[in-house]
Parts: sequence; structure tokens; C-alpha cells
Amino acid sequence: MSYEELLKQRIIERTEVTQEEIADLLRVARRDINTAQRNLIDHDLDWAFAIAYNSILQLTLAWMNHLGFRPKGEAKHANTFTFLEEALPKERQPMIKRLQRMRQKRNATIYRKAGLVGEKEARDVIDFAGEYYKEIEAILPEYIVKLSYKED
Repeated sequence: MSYEELLKQRIIERTEVTQEEIADLLRVARRDINTAQRNLIDHDLDWAFAIAYNSILQLTLAWMNHLGFRPKGEAKHANTFTFLEEALPKERQPMIKRLQRMRQKRNATIYRKAGLVGEKEARDVIDFAGEYYKEIEAILPEYIVKLSYKED
């Protein structure tokens, strides 16, 4: 499916955001990774998972926004990762499936049942978020990345 097809299906829409807004999303992602690590230390595993997931979502939004898109509709989290299916090469599809599973688990742990996340799973998601941060930072323009560190 192409970006045009995603636009037609109302999964994404075009948007214009400032460099500062994209830099802010990077700052939020860094904050969330750090907060998730603190929650892991405190054994608040559900929230460690959810906050690490949020960092991944913010990073994906930063990249989407840089490309001129944002998710549309009620299923914004799902649509964000559906966008990745088009944006990333085929060899990255297993990662996208993992993100969709994370999204479903985050939804279950936030809205339906406490205690769903184990320590290994929380740690794995936090580690993944840190690696994903590096990937997104590497593909965004350097001036946006530098801007994201201005207020840290």
C-alpha cells in the first residue's frame, strides 16, 4: 500500500509541523525512556512497559511528521504503525508486527487488567525503545536532533 493509498483510506493525513514540534517529540521520547527505566527499578512493570511503548509511539510520530504525515481517525496508534508497514522495507515487517502486539498489550494493561507485564518483557520493551530511538535519530535531519537537545 502506498502513502497515497493510506491517504485515500483515511489512515493518515498530510500535516505541516515545525522543526521544534518534531524536536519536542524526541524530547518526550527521551523522557519516557528514562521514566520507564525508573519504573522498572521500582518494579512498576505495567507502567514501565506502557511508558516505553509511548516513547516508541512518539518516535514514530516524529518521523511521520518529518515526512509530512500524521495518523488519522480513532485508531491513531494502530494507524501510526500501519504507516510504518508502508514506510519501512519488507525486512522490517517483523518489527512492525511486534509493535502492533505491544500496542495491544499496552491497551490491555492500561484499560483492562493490572499485572500483565513481567520484568523481562518490560526490560525488553525499554531496551527496544532505546535502540529504536537511535534508529529514528539517525534518519532525522541533524538540525532537528540538535534542536531536541537544546533544552535538556
